[in-house]
Amino acid sequence: MTITLLGEPFAIDLMNTLKTAHDPIVDQLASPAALDEFWRFQVDRDPTLTPLGHEDTLALRGIVTEIVSSIREQRAPDVHVLTAANTLLYAAPTQTYLRASVDGIDVEHTSTASHAADVTRARAILSAIELTARAEDGRLRRCAAEDCSQLFVALNSKRRWCTAAGCGNRARVSRHAARVRTPATA
Repeated sequence: MTITLLGEPFAIDLMNTLKTAHDPIVDQLASPAALDEFWRFQVDRDPTLTPLGHEDTLALRGIVTEIVSSIREQRAPDVHVLTAANTLLYAAPTQTYLRASVDGIDVEHTSTASHAADVTRARAILSAIELTARAEDGRLRRCAAEDCSQLFVALNSKRRWCTAAGCGNRARVSRHAARVRTPATA
């Protein structure tokens, strides 16, 4: 199974592996091959990450989903999830640094954790936390397609679809077909 990864922030890519707009819900991490594909993609983007096992990945996805959902819905997260997230952060103390880059400033996180898996879990929680500003300015969005549950960070105010080639194209084709079917009135 090939999974759909948009290359969004780590937390969003993790959440997007559960397709909630489908009935039944589709878990793109259900197979070992899909789980490996997900982690290969993430580690290629951030070599400091360490692949987690299936149960750990699903548990982490649940925590991240609740945190990001609470941010989007402007509500307090479940207290048990908040406790779990704080436990993961505590297990991998992280220092944040600013670093000059070609396009301005990059934020860099380093950890003194002794276990690489703890760092990966904490990075997922930090990724979810960093989405707060994007949610506040309306850039953290759910795809406008009815049959899609993907989240994405909009880089411009007009973006409505998770991908222009996928959901965006299907919407354009649908609008065109509707115009062709409806005769023009004079």
